[in-house]
Amino acid sequence: MQGKNISILRDLTVCQSVSEALTKQGLTFEYRILNLEIKEANRFISRMLKSSLGTPVLFLRKLRVIEGIPKSIESTYMVYEKVKGVEKEDLEHCSFYELIREKFGYVTQKSEEEILVVTPSPKDQECLMIRGTSYVEEGIPFEYFEIVAISDFYKFRSVSKQ
Repeated sequence: MQGKNISILRDLTVCQSVSEALTKQGLTFEYRILNLEIKEANRFISRMLKSSLGTPVLFLRKLRVIEGIPKSIESTYMVYEKVKGVEKEDLEHCSFYELIREKFGYVTQKSEEEILVVTPSPKDQECLMIRGTSYVEEGIPFEYFEIVAISDFYKFRSVSKQ
């Protein structure tokens, strides 16, 4: 599989998880959990989640591996009270958002994303950073996330209409 060009198309007009896009393309994927902890929200995270400073949050950082090739590192923060106990689940072999939907009933209604080109360390390849907030109810943030990916992994499409 080494050298295989694997990318996914993110349609900016559709709210779809990366796992759903990968499954539709028939690609195999897994996650490797790098960090999983409950910690207190700092000023930035509490502002992004519209929660109080010090609110317990679930912090999950995972490596996304597609067809055996590491492609991105994803970090997510959620108010722990909303997903209490999720840390006991097998998070390496399932879609995290499908698990959240099945176990807690949360379905992402809207996602706001910002796409940035980031300067990696000299030994790394060019990287793309995506950060954003997901909402399950209008105006109430459910998740703040950051994704750092190999620059050729994501392709974006936006359709404008007049």
